[in-house]
Amino acid sequence: MKMKNLGLSVLALATLSANVYSADSLTQALKNGKFDGAFKAVVYDVDKAAGGEESIVSLGAMLHYVTAPFYGFSIGLRAQGSASPWAGAQEKAFYKADLYGPGAVLEEAYLKYQFKKSSIKAGRQFIKTPLLAGNGSRIIHESFQGYTADIKALPKTRIFAGYINKYLTRTNFLTSTDQGVGTFSKNIFMYGAKYKYKMDDLWTILVQNKSIKGLKLTGQYLVVKNATIAKNGAAQGDITVGLAQAEYKFKLSGVGLLAGLQYGSSNVDKDNSKSGDLLGFKLATKYQGLAASLGYVIGDNDKGMLSGVGISSNWAYAGDIIGLESYQKDVDAMSVNLKYNFKKQGMKNLMMLGRYTRYMDGSNATLNGGSDLDAYDFVARYAFLGSLKGLAVKVHYENVAFDTGDVTNYRLYVDYKF
Repeated sequence: MKMKNLGLSVLALATLSANVYSADSLTQALKNGKFDGAFKAVVYDVDKAAGGEESIVSLGAMLHYVTAPFYGFSIGLRAQGSASPWAGAQEKAFYKADLYGPGAVLEEAYLKYQFKKSSIKAGRQFIKTPLLAGNGSRIIHESFQGYTADIKALPKTRIFAGYINKYLTRTNFLTSTDQGVGTFSKNIFMYGAKYKYKMDDLWTILVQNKSIKGLKLTGQYLVVKNATIAKNGAAQGDITVGLAQAEYKFKLSGVGLLAGLQYGSSNVDKDNSKSGDLLGFKLATKYQGLAASLGYVIGDNDKGMLSGVGISSNWAYAGDIIGLESYQKDVDAMSVNLKYNFKKQGMKNLMMLGRYTRYMDGSNATLNGGSDLDAYDFVARYAFLGSLKGLAVKVHYENVAFDTGDVTNYRLYVDYKF
């Protein structure tokens, strides 16, 4: 199945709806739609291991509109623009893959049909599942083009199925030498390979069940059809990724706990080095405003693996925040997280998070030249109230101790939603 232009398909379907139903009812659906938007500013500064510093300021604006339901149908549109007005040639080159991409893009343009708790979408849309997930931490939000169905008709069960034929990158660095905003293309991001592959299209199905009290079961399967190497077009066959996960909430001596177990596996038809496995364990607890967790993952000794598609398809129980991968071969990882919400202190909109991650490399490791490394993350976020409601500020500090020297990231996010 090929879809040349789903954006045009959405508009065509909307026109058909207008002809089938009365203009007055459609007018009301348009008038009663929801409109919102946001202004963003992102400031990044990196102290590199080899010495030197790279900084950039990127600005963005977002406009979002969703019509009111009309016989179960609605249309959603989201446009976002990005600019980095003070970036020099060096900053443009360093941040070409994530922050320097001036221009505007229609990130969402979909037709949705809602029936009870289930829905079907066609067009450009945001998706967040373990193996298929766009990331919105930069100015431009990763998005997907295709068809999805989110079915919740069965008790305590969710079934999500999707067909995707294009993926929105943050910038157009993979498709053009003229740097600009991201474009919908066949290029895909996968942890374990980053932007190595292009796809023909992909399919996925997710099943989640909570029938047993306290137990959440998740299973997802994804297949990328007819993958090629992005740089030279070399055929790789199909790429498959599977994930099985179980998380159980229980109490021990009155303390609430969560125990998690996950197993992931990937296969590339013509690249055995990425046809590996990963096993993960998690233990977490909450007490008043404090949440603590310990995650541990064990990588395949002989092969690396692929996480899924999209930068938020980083589902492993252990790993640092900015994205050093737990999916390389012969690499185990452990993460300790502490997160505190200051509601009890009367500052319900203040959150702080600390994470320590230890990557343990074996003799066959492909990470950091075969030597262990440590990563330290600190995040604080404050959302304003009163006359400044809608304004939020987040700071993120990360230090990673490579064998060749430390890399330190300083990140500031400011956004105002209206």
